Amino acid sequence: MRFADLDISIQLYAYGLLAVVLTAFSLRVMIFLRREIAGVRPSYPTSWTTAQSEALERFRLLLGLALIPLWTGFLFLLPEVPTNWPFGFLALVSLLLMSHAWVMLLVPRGWRSLDAFASSFQLTITFLAVWWVVMFTATVWIFSKAASVTPALRIVPPVGVFA
Repeated sequence: MRFADLDISIQLYAYGLLAVVLTAFSLRVMIFLRREIAGVRPSYPTSWTTAQSEALERFRLLLGLALIPLWTGFLFLLPEVPTNWPFGFLALVSLLLMSHAWVMLLVPRGWRSLDAFASSFQLTITFLAVWWVVMFTATVWIFSKAASVTPALRIVPPVGVFA
């Protein structure tokens, strides 16, 4: 086990959480690919203009591009994370959840079903922007905590005879 100082039950919960997140992400990717191959287009609310629909599509693209440096940073940060600290695991789960949320935005679906909320483009894009800023900030904070935690330095007093 990588986190030897954690209880076995906590480790099992952590691995279970990782399995659930990976499964959800994989299922969303498969749904996205299936619908993309079938050519299903998202149905936006009728109150949205074509420019607003395209703005949401550009926003989704921007999010996907913003996830690339986070994943790259995670892969470079992972060797630096102490093995007894769970921040590396939290960073992985956070990135997987963000990737899952991004794929959920990509999957064509009926935005019309969210009548009251999605009918206002400004409200929808503001909510999405605030949510993503909070998630990116939290993930960068987790990265900084994971990189800054250093194992305890054990100083061994000198032993022997010194003349």
